[in-house]
Amino acid sequence: MLFVEGGSPEIKKYETLQHEWPAHEEIDHVHDRLALAGVGFWSFYCCGNLLELCKVACRMTQLRNMEGLSALIKQLHPLNRKDFFLNITGLLKAEQAFEQEAHVVLPDGESRWFRLTGVLEQNKDGLHRVVGTMVDITAFKMAEIRKANLMAFMSHELKTPLSTMRLYVQSAAKFMNLKGEDFLKSQLSKADEQVWAMNKLIDNYLQLSMTAHTGLCIQSEWFDFSALVYETVSHYAEVDPDHVFKMELNGSIFINGDRDKITQVMNNFIGNAIKFSPRNCFIKVNCKKAKNGVEFSVMDQGDGIAQVDLQHLFTKHYRANNPRMGAVKGHGLGLYLSKEIIESHKGSVFCESELGIGSIFGFVIPHQAHN
Repeated sequence: MLFVEGGSPEIKKYETLQHEWPAHEEIDHVHDRLALAGVGFWSFYCCGNLLELCKVACRMTQLRNMEGLSALIKQLHPLNRKDFFLNITGLLKAEQAFEQEAHVVLPDGESRWFRLTGVLEQNKDGLHRVVGTMVDITAFKMAEIRKANLMAFMSHELKTPLSTMRLYVQSAAKFMNLKGEDFLKSQLSKADEQVWAMNKLIDNYLQLSMTAHTGLCIQSEWFDFSALVYETVSHYAEVDPDHVFKMELNGSIFINGDRDKITQVMNNFIGNAIKFSPRNCFIKVNCKKAKNGVEFSVMDQGDGIAQVDLQHLFTKHYRANNPRMGAVKGHGLGLYLSKEIIESHKGSVFCESELGIGSIFGFVIPHQAHN
């Protein structure tokens, strides 16, 4: 055994390196901290077209420590790929730092959102590399998407009472001198009802935005479903003289559910029939008893819907290819909302259609639609 007073040169050199660089345990500890913060580091070596990822970035992207740049680009959403490529090339030319939000689809199919930053570095040999950070902003983006969906929700749902209120006011102004004071009072009273309905919608969705989830708030009560159908169709027959409305009712049918929400669904189905049907066509509304519940349907004489579109109609933001679609504005939310409301009442929606003939939209809900 050999002892060297003061330590050997090799030992001193190793000890010096230990002081210059953090120990592996310290690096792993830092990586764990970064993982909790959702932050990773990446480096792109221009000469070898290689991408180096730290442990955190590897876990975030499900890529290996060393990959070609194309591996990351393939994960980027097509809308973000061009921006990322332009940022890299722009950085090499102008040496300006960049920051970009990127939507990434991981190998397992999961969608994530990252905020990427990059700066250009050059070593003493003149070789360049891009180094940057990768921050997981998925939670922020999901909250942003929920907020946008909520605004689209409110925009869509407020259109019906606003349009109806305008019709009542226009009707009152038009016939004010011809039909007398009673008619004017009646029309203004109905307009006020629409204002009340609009305020109720706003309150409901504002309350919804303050909750951690986007579930519908259901207020259940027992009510006569047939009476609601009669009231709703009568309202449309009064304010829309361009279509002929027919009703088939099956006596009183009482259900337990959210009367206002179910009215929204009826309004959506009837409103769509009006929008997508030529003038002077029939719109038939049917209400009948079903097994342990009630069935509601709206039949129109519009252009119909292609079979390829039928399975997607109740998907959020989907709009079928219809000749009248160009003249009709919307978010593609109405049928999606209707499906959510009916399913929250333990029911189901359906649609039947034939091109050139027309469509039938409806739903079935049980008597005890909601507890």
